[in-house]
Amino acid sequence: MNKPRTNKLLIVFKVFIAHLFIIFLLDLNISAYIKKDSNNFNKIENAQFLNLKSISLEDLKKKRKLIEDKKRKLEALKKKRKQDAIKKKKKLEAEKKKKKLEAEKNKKIAEKKKKKLEAEKKKKELEKLKEDEKEKLADYELQKLENELLEIEKIETLIKQQIIRNAQLSDAEAKYILTIKSKIENNWLIPHDTKHDKICTAIVNQLPSGKVTSVRIHGCKGDSLYIDSLINAVWKSSPLPVAPDIEVFQENIVLQFEGPK
Repeated sequence: MNKPRTNKLLIVFKVFIAHLFIIFLLDLNISAYIKKDSNNFNKIENAQFLNLKSISLEDLKKKRKLIEDKKRKLEALKKKRKQDAIKKKKKLEAEKKKKKLEAEKNKKIAEKKKKKLEAEKKKKELEKLKEDEKEKLADYELQKLENELLEIEKIETLIKQQIIRNAQLSDAEAKYILTIKSKIENNWLIPHDTKHDKICTAIVNQLPSGKVTSVRIHGCKGDSLYIDSLINAVWKSSPLPVAPDIEVFQENIVLQFEGPK
């Protein structure tokens, strides 16, 4: 029993001795390191001191001048860079402004060109409308003339038929026409010094009651006063004498009047 205990004590003692040895070694290294740093620091201080002692005031002035010159150059370079940056900025702004002006100019040119094209288009459309209107007007005038010709032909046919019929009238019909003509002539006030043809034909439309509904003068070349006086005479004679018999009544009467000799 004493032997195990003795062995245990021996092991503890050995461990203790080993720890002391390690602590000793560490202490030696730290002291050497501190001493070494101290020596280096002393060397640096001594070197700086020696340098300061070996430099003259003239050298210091020269060094200061070099530093100041370098500083001025750096400041000048900094100033130049700043000025270059400002110039570059202004140049970019000027180019931007120029591009903007060119874009506006091109826009105005494009708008002007567009307006010109629109104006030309409207002009062509207007010319086309005018041409179409001319064609329509020509067609209208042509149709109007054709209608007038048809009306003239119709009147001429009516006059021819009435002349033929008047030549074939019975005594009652002849007396009826002469009565109407006489009433109109009595109401006809012819202006003095008027020019007129020898014979003027009046086409009178009437109702069975003798009321005149329209008057047209045909084949009468004379002054407007002369023609109007005949038209007024017909209207003034309304109602015309009533036909003695329904078979004698004529809705359209063609009457020929001779002016004063």
